[in-house]
Amino acid sequence: MNSVVVTVDLDWAPELAIEETLDFLKSKNISPTVFVTHRSPRVEASMNEIEVGLHPYFGKASSHGSTISDVIKRVMDFPYNLPAFRCHRFGICNLSKQALKEKGMLISSNVCTDLEIISPFKDRFGLLEVPIFLEDGGYLWRQHSLEINQNLKKIVLGKGVKVIIIHPMHFAINTPNFSYMYNIKRSMSCEKWRCMTKSTLNKLRWKGRGIRNFIIELLETADKTSSLGDITAL
Repeated sequence: MNSVVVTVDLDWAPELAIEETLDFLKSKNISPTVFVTHRSPRVEASMNEIEVGLHPYFGKASSHGSTISDVIKRVMDFPYNLPAFRCHRFGICNLSKQALKEKGMLISSNVCTDLEIISPFKDRFGLLEVPIFLEDGGYLWRQHSLEINQNLKKIVLGKGVKVIIIHPMHFAINTPNFSYMYNIKRSMSCEKWRCMTKSTLNKLRWKGRGIRNFIIELLETADKTSSLGDITAL
C-alpha cells in the first residue's frame, strides 16, 4: 500500500485552532483520524465525517488523572468512533497498554520514528501498532528542512504507509522552529492556552515559512491520503 495517513493530536488546543485545522483538511477532501485530549464541539460535530480515537496522558500532573485507572476512566468518557489510542508524549507502559486493551482498544499508534517507514504489527497484547512516519513537533525538534526536497518526495510517493501527526496549534501558528512554540507555551497558563482568543492567535502566527507550509506541500505531494481506519480495515 502507498498512502499518507493523516492524524491529528488535539493536545488541548483552543477550539479556534482545531476548527482551522479540520476546516483546511475538509477543504482538501482529507478525512483524518483525530486523537482527543478533551471534548471539542468541532470534532464531535464532525464524527460522521472523521475518525476519532483517544489521546490519554499518563504523565505527572495530567489533567486526565493521577493513576492509570483514573486516566482511562476520564478519556473513555470522551466521544470516539474508532477503538484506537495514541498517548500524549507517547508515554505508555505495559500496565496502561493492557488496561486500554481491556477497555476495548484495538489499535495503538505510539511508535514515533524520524521519517522511517515501518509496517503495522501486532504487539504482545494483540494490539495493532501503527508506527508514525512524521510528527510535526518532532520534525521541528530535529531541525529538518521546511522545504520538500526530492528525497522526501520520493519517500512520500514510494511504497508503504506513512503516518503523519498534525497538531492544531503548530498548524494554526505555522511554527517555524521548536523553540518558538516552546516559548509560547511557557508564556501562558493552561487555561489561557485552551481559551486563546482569535486576536491572540493572530498575533502569534508566524508570517514566514513554517510547519504549516511544509505540511500543506507534503499533503499536495501525496498520491493518496487515508485514515487509520482505512488502512486497518476496522
